[in-house]
Amino acid sequence: MKALLLLVSLIGSMCCQASIILNADLNFGTVIVADPSVVGTVTVSRGGGTSSSGSIHVVEKGHPAELILESFPIGVYLNISTDILDDELAHTQLISQGKLRVIQLHHSARVFTDRYGRARLVIGGTLQSMPNAGSYLDGQYETTISVEVSY
Repeated sequence: MKALLLLVSLIGSMCCQASIILNADLNFGTVIVADPSVVGTVTVSRGGGTSSSGSIHVVEKGHPAELILESFPIGVYLNISTDILDDELAHTQLISQGKLRVIQLHHSARVFTDRYGRARLVIGGTLQSMPNAGSYLDGQYETTISVEVSY
């Protein structure tokens, strides 16, 4: 009987396509780099709190990323790993001398799926300005991270 149940659960998990839905991007808010020669950081926690240090000052708070993981097996732990594909943020329209880097992502190492096979993943992060990098242009900066889910 155990072999039959195992076989059924394997077939059930193979026939369903799991998906990851991005509800919100990780957003560090609107910041000012007061002195480009001094290192500064902005941290957005998983709970939504924003803090800064050094030469960066927060004008408008950001928010963590929120992902919904769905169509996974019911009642299992999903292991989460992330990778910053390009740690240096790029201005979306212009070339900027100022360098901003995502130095750390903050998230749970694993999340538990509910009775519908869904789980919520919240990702915060820390952004750092690089000293002596030159001036920062107004605008939006972005980069890409990779999220891997396994179980």
